[in-house]
Amino acid sequence: MALGRILVVDDEAPVREVLTEYFATEGYAVEAATSGLEALSAVRGGRADLVLLDVRMPGLDGVQVLRRIRELTDSVPVIMVTANEDVSLARETLTLGAFDYVAKPFDFDYLDRAVAAGLARVVDKTDAAPAPSDDPWKGLAPTVFRVTRAMGQMARTSTGERLETAALAAACDAAAGRGADAGERLTDVAMLLDLAAEFGDLPAADRALVESAIEAARRSLPARH
Repeated sequence: MALGRILVVDDEAPVREVLTEYFATEGYAVEAATSGLEALSAVRGGRADLVLLDVRMPGLDGVQVLRRIRELTDSVPVIMVTANEDVSLARETLTLGAFDYVAKPFDFDYLDRAVAAGLARVVDKTDAAPAPSDDPWKGLAPTVFRVTRAMGQMARTSTGERLETAALAAACDAAAGRGADAGERLTDVAMLLDLAAEFGDLPAADRALVESAIEAARRSLPARH
């Protein structure tokens, strides 16, 4: 069974091919679209759990496509793909509903984590009953990713990456029913959060958001006897 359905949207064939082959090898079901119109058709058809969307495309550009996707649904995470010179524009898309952004050339370790975090809140309706919409574990990794994305470059590649990894591991343990392990991972997230705050890498408001997500996830764990 595929790990999830990824839609790759880019007008440049080499980029589509690289991303399609990479994620297919990783175990995802991947569909490619060459234009914004093709992408919107795929989303309308319910064929994507997550979208990798190029910012710069002829016709409908990535920002316009993102806006239209958000008019259709807010349940499909969209990760913007951008060239280095467009990073400031990609950051702006976060305010329009993008889940994250990645720059070319790709950091595949980061891209792996971003995709996993985005899909962590997507329910595979073909194989499982939908989880409750208030499941706190579905919000933990996305919250951590949004906070670490706002960190400075040095902090993001050190403490930020460790925060992301710990949050994803906690969510995976919880999903697999390993409550004790998930609890330990949450402790790791809290410790790294304190470390980032101590170093001045994390605004108080962002720290409070993650602390709230950690507490909600911890309360959902079964009581230990």
